[in-house]
Amino acid sequence: MNVGVLRVDIRLFDVSSLKEKRSIVKHLLNFIRKKYNVSASEIGKMDSTRFMEIGIAMVSNNKNVIHNTFENIIDYIEINEGLEIEEMEKEIW
Repeated sequence: MNVGVLRVDIRLFDVSSLKEKRSIVKHLLNFIRKKYNVSASEIGKMDSTRFMEIGIAMVSNNKNVIHNTFENIIDYIEINEGLEIEEMEKEIW
């Protein structure tokens, strides 16, 4: 059994309030959970309107499945307007 953890710091553009940010975070996390069947949560920078930090975890029998899923999630985040990946850390055991 293999476990993968992905931490992503994301810069937000054109966000003026925490309420607006939380709406964006909620939509992004719900989409990622449903489409990719992973656990996802906001894990940091909760009081910032310019940044969000999300954590994603996945368990699989195959490391390649975890790696490909994480790459697909990263690609999805990158194509969203108003979001830019600042930093990312990925570990698979």
